[in-house]
Formats: sequence, structure tokens, C-alpha cells
Amino acid sequence: MQNTAMEHPSRSEEERTESVSQGSEVALKKAPPKASLREWLGVDFSRRVPIELQLASYSDLEQQGDISSSAPLGFGNAVTAGDIQRIYAGSPLTERWLDVFLILKLSLAFMAYGMTTVDAKLIMLKVCENLGLQAEFHFSTSVLELSVGGHSHVLWINVDIVADKLMDVTALARLLASARAAKTRTAVLALNGIIDRPLPYGWLPSILNLWMLFTWAAICAFMGDFQDLAATAMIAPFSVGTMLVCKRFKLGNIELCLVSLIVGIVIPLVWKFIVPVSICSIPRIWGAALLLWLPGTELINGAYEIKYGKLISGASQFMAALIKCAFMGIGLTIGWQVFGRDAALQATNGKTGVVASLVPSHGCGDPFATPVYMIFGVYNFPMLFHCFASLNMRLRDMPYAFLVVYPSLLVYISLVVSGQVPKFVANAIATFLATNLASAVEWWNGTPANLSLVPIMIILAPGQPSVASVLASMQVDNGVSGVHVTEFWSNLALQGVSYAFGMCIALEIWRPILHSRDQVKAQQVASICGWAA
Repeated sequence: MQNTAMEHPSRSEEERTESVSQGSEVALKKAPPKASLREWLGVDFSRRVPIELQLASYSDLEQQGDISSSAPLGFGNAVTAGDIQRIYAGSPLTERWLDVFLILKLSLAFMAYGMTTVDAKLIMLKVCENLGLQAEFHFSTSVLELSVGGHSHVLWINVDIVADKLMDVTALARLLASARAAKTRTAVLALNGIIDRPLPYGWLPSILNLWMLFTWAAICAFMGDFQDLAATAMIAPFSVGTMLVCKRFKLGNIELCLVSLIVGIVIPLVWKFIVPVSICSIPRIWGAALLLWLPGTELINGAYEIKYGKLISGASQFMAALIKCAFMGIGLTIGWQVFGRDAALQATNGKTGVVASLVPSHGCGDPFATPVYMIFGVYNFPMLFHCFASLNMRLRDMPYAFLVVYPSLLVYISLVVSGQVPKFVANAIATFLATNLASAVEWWNGTPANLSLVPIMIILAPGQPSVASVLASMQVDNGVSGVHVTEFWSNLALQGVSYAFGMCIALEIWRPILHSRDQVKAQQVASICGWAA
């Protein structure tokens, strides 16, 4: 799973929108020069301003005549609007440079806020077609390549999930894909407003949400008990702290290595001296502490993209998932050597040395340390709340997400516990139901379906068995007896395909329905903003 957004709320010298008067009006304000108390401690309880009202507010601006030449594309790219204008000067797109700037910035925003590469490409191709531009896109997990008007652009992508902003960016893009005479300048100003506005949660609530997410995962994702929860609560601050340090000092390339290393160092200390759980509970604890780094999205999106013909991107995500699992296994094992030497004497019948100094990989015989009805009927409520908040989903948008996730999880665990179907079949059925519910919510209020699916993937934690397989392989290589190693690659691929199978079928059913909704929405915007629908 990619990290949730912990970015500091963006500050800008340009004007941005804020909702006032119950969200029906939009006023423009200058961003203050320093972080306010609200950005550190606040929670945004306001209702989302519909994208058509945001566009209407920018359509009425007298000063919207020009876009500053220094306006950046952003998201880690230094290219500005002036650079794009110079690139296309003297070409057939001399007067269309702002359209190119818009599609570049919109594409970057899609990936930075959590859209899948397949859906981002489909929507952006429709936008370009509607704008009268012939374009070719190639999205990967790190680079965007766009060819338009005889010029090629290669830009860096910062992949993350920011639900609050993805909802508005998606709504804007779909309107641009449906309205035949959209005003590009107005759309750029609206997009800038979305990008520049603060996140719905300040720094402290965001940190607390992540801490609680890791903590509840010990019970809700890995079926542990309150001892496991207590141990995870003491280890999770080290996971969150390492993430923050990496973001502060731009160490994102080694964040996974450092987090798994730190978790491997800390777990033996908590286990030995504070919460002495049984050794078979250790996989629950390291799984919960590394929850957001487990390769859930890579597995599912990889299978999804390969199914839709994006072989390079899909295969690269599968390989990324495999390598992430191996990195986590190595990091945990190296960290474990600091305080975990000979920690597994009980499991090795008194043998010391390497065999007693490896990270436990297999859980207890009973997979449910807490009654199933309590996990899925009670404890999943706080788990899901903190999951939604860690994705930067507004409080007022959460009820819709609950309606998608909770029934799907209940169906999943009912199929698993009944034992009437294989687990991979349960994965496909639960994902099919969840995708249908998520698509219905998307039809109703515009929330992208993939946002509602992410919390399910977090709780089901795809990838954890593969990390356990890496650890088990190390034990077998070092002569530990009685260890069963799951087939690493086939298990990893089957997890991704089983989830993607149900998702693909449901999305194909809903795509034409959602397209019809977009057409109706475009007509509404046309009447408000003076666009041609």
C-alpha cells in the first residue's frame, strides 16, 4: 500500500477558494505566510463545495484574463506555464498552450491524489478528445509521458492518496470530458484552487489517525487480541515517526527500508520487556506496524492494468510488489538482530544462534484471537474511521464509504468462516460486491470508486502472506525445521488477480452508466458557467 498523504497543507501566493455560507458561495483569500493553528490541529467539518459552484466562482472573476507565466505544474516538477508557452510558440498549438498546461497538470494531480493509471488514462484521453487535442499518454508509478502537438513531455509523478482532492479533481476532469466548449482558463484556476487548499485534517489529527490505524490493525486486519493491540500501539509511533522523518528530509527512496528496519529493532524490546505476547503473535504485530507499506495497491492495480492491456505498467507494479515484500523481510530481519538475538529459544527447543534469531513468520494455530463477530461487528468501526481519515477523506464523505466497505467485509468474512468457498473466491466475490457499491456511490455523489475500495484492501492486507513467505524462506535456508514456505510468486499473483477479477467485471457494468451521468452533469455546468454541453 502506498503511504497515505502526510504532506503539509500547501501554501501559495495565488488566490484559492474556500467555502462559505454553507458551501453555496466561494470566496477568494490570500494564503497567510505562516502555518495557522487550524493547519496543525484543525479538522474541516464543512460540506464539500460542488465543482460546478467552484467553476462558477472562477468564471465571474475579473482578473482571470491571464495565467501567470511563473505558475508551476507542481508535484515535484519545475516546469512553469511560461515554459509550456515557449515550447509551443510557432507551432500549430501556439494558441492552445494553455490546454496543454491543463492536461499536464490534471494528469499529475490524478496520480498524486490516488487515481489508478488505467482510469487516469481513460479520462484524460476523453478530455483531450473533447479539447480537440491528439495526445498519447503513458503512466507509470514514477513517470508521466505525454506526446501532443509533436512535442513529448516526461514528468515526475508523486504517487499518493488524498481522497478530498481526488474527488474534486475527478469531478473536474469528467466535466471537461463531457462539455464541448469548456473554458480552459477557468478550469486551470479551479484546479489551482483544489491543489492549493489545505487538507481537511491538521498535522496532529493526521498523525493520531495513522497511529490509531496501525494500532487497530492488530485486531481488525490480523485478527489478534488486545495484547497484540497494546504491543502495536507502542511500536506504531516508530513507524509514523520514521515516515515523517523521511518526508521531512526527502528520504522517500529508502523509507521502506528504514521503516522495516526500525520495526525489526523495536518489536523484540516491546515483546521482551513490556507486552510478553506469545511468539506466534509476532507476525500480527509486524504486519500491523507495516500495514501501509504492504503492497496491496500494487498487486491489485498490476493485475487490473495487465487485464486492460497496460502490460509494462502492470508488470512493473507486480515486480514492485515482489521487491517490496523482499525488502520488508530483509529489513525486519536485520533490525531483529539488534535486540532479538536468541529470542525464539522457546520455538527452537533451546537451540541458540541463527535459528533462534530470525523473525517469526507464521501465526498461531487459531487465526482468530478475538471472536469474529466482535472484529467485524464492532472493532471495524474505529478501524475504518481512522482508515478513511488517514486517506484525507472529509468527515461528511465518510458515511458513503462506510456503506461500501462494511457490507463487503461482512460478506467476505462470512464466506471465509463458512469454509464453503476457497479464500481466493471469497476475495473475488467481496471485491465484486464492493466495486458495485462503490460505483453506485460514484453515480450518486461522484466519489471515485477506487477511493472506496482502498480501505478494504488495507484491512484485508494483501501482501502480508508474501512477506511471511520471505521470512519463512530465510528460516528454511538456516535449517529451521517444521517451517512451511508458501509459493512466493504464485501466491502474490493470485492475491492480486483474485481481487482484480471481481473489480474488473463490476467496473465494466458501471462504466456506461457513469458516462451517462457525466453527460447530465455537463449540461448542468453548461447552464451555470456558460459552457456548451
